[in-house]
Amino acid sequence: MMILPTVLLMNFNPTPLCRTVDKPLMIRGNYSLAKEVRQNELKQRQKIQQRQKHQHRLQKLQLQDPIRLYFQIQKLEASQPDTDQQTRLKRLKEDWKFIEKNKLHDEKLRPFLEEQKRKQEAKRKAESKLWGKQSIYFNPELNPLGKVPDVHNILYEISGTLSNLTLPIKSRKKYEKDPLLESLQVTIPEGPRPQFYKQVQNTKIQKKTNMIDPKEEKEENHALEPQPKRKFKKTNLDSDSDADIHSEEEWDSKRQRF
Repeated sequence: MMILPTVLLMNFNPTPLCRTVDKPLMIRGNYSLAKEVRQNELKQRQKIQQRQKHQHRLQKLQLQDPIRLYFQIQKLEASQPDTDQQTRLKRLKEDWKFIEKNKLHDEKLRPFLEEQKRKQEAKRKAESKLWGKQSIYFNPELNPLGKVPDVHNILYEISGTLSNLTLPIKSRKKYEKDPLLESLQVTIPEGPRPQFYKQVQNTKIQKKTNMIDPKEEKEENHALEPQPKRKFKKTNLDSDSDADIHSEEEWDSKRQRF
């Protein structure tokens, strides 16, 4: 009996049938190795400078009060800044964006911003609220809801905006009674106080009737009346006209005259 020898093949890596040929490296005619090295050094230097600048700004804003920065921005936006103040406002806004992006003073800013948001919402509602008779702009005919007038619809120019004020504008002050009025026994009339706007008009719908307007009736009657004859001044031609000739002798005398 014949035993065939066994061959163990380990780590067998067959070679490919066809081998790819590497493409030759193409070098530009104006290629400069020194120039490329300088560009790489410049990029590395710029990255280091940006990292140092970021670190310096981070340390600076960590020590700054964010609430004070917020009110500085609000104050400059509310005013009319000149060129220098606009540059300062732009720089402050960039610092504020940096604080928000890197979440600096997050524990202090979160409740503060929520409180400011609630205040702005309450202010917006108060400015748009319709007070009716309590508003200083109330007029029963022209403005019964007491809405704040739009500045652009007013004929004369007004700087700023109109506030949504209510009555009384000023606190009432009590004065001592005049002894002269007490001696004369003057009594204040009962009833509501006098108002300084005109009475309400055109609030009821008038019923339409078939009555003719007296003006139109007068014009119609005048048109139907016979017109008087016009008086003309008589002239010599009128006296010599054919209407005054009644006989042949008059015709003959008239021919002889002409």
